[in-house]
Amino acid sequence: MVAWSSVRGTYIRRTHTRNTATGERYYTYRLVRSQRVAGKVRQVTLLNLGRHFAIPQADWPTLCERL
Repeated sequence: MVAWSSVRGTYIRRTHTRNTATGERYYTYRLVRSQRVAGKVRQVTLLNLGRHFAIPQADWPTLCERL
């Protein structure tokens, strides 16, 4: 699940994560930006939005533009 904002190449990424102590699997959300570093495209995390990100996916592009 990814929502693009073409303004600055930013988007929200849903990342599958696992708790190492309990083995519980869950998703976290991050605001990331694509940028070219040493000739290669890399994604840089700008903001960790956390585990309980309750904004509907349809609103993600608008959020990316405003941040």
